[in-house]
Amino acid sequence: MTDKSILLSVATMTREQLDTELKKGYASIKAGKIYSADEVDKILEKEFDLKLTPIKKEIPCPQ
Repeated sequence: MTDKSILLSVATMTREQLDTELKKGYASIKAGKIYSADEVDKILEKEFDLKLTPIKKEIPCPQ
């Protein structure tokens, strides 16, 4: 079980911890918990009291 007060970082996770977190994400997707980028922005804005400004940037195609 993971201590929720400690932020996880892939760089410091054991193989077992990473496997557990990836399985939780996969199970979440299979259960239909899928969010668009805009929905994630709204969730993060609310949870962390953020003011996100959408950036629409055209990325040029390399020649």
